[in-house]
Amino acid sequence: MLRSEIQNKTGLTRKAIEYYEERGLIKPGKAGNGYREYSEEDLSVLTQIALYRKVGLTVAEIEEALLKGSAALSLIL
Repeated sequence: MLRSEIQNKTGLTRKAIEYYEERGLIKPGKAGNGYREYSEEDLSVLTQIALYRKVGLTVAEIEEALLKGSAALSLIL
């Protein structure tokens, strides 16, 4: 999936997606032409991130929730 598809599906900006990639929250592959290819897993993580941001979680809290799962999320909320 290309970045434009990810942006349309998640509502996140290009800059936000790049930021989450820099933070190591997603790890897209590279196509032969050098474009990033996002997996269904990347889409799932970015969808979760978008939801967490809407409810007011910080990036640090989101990282913790993604690493530790729903138990950490319930404690954060």
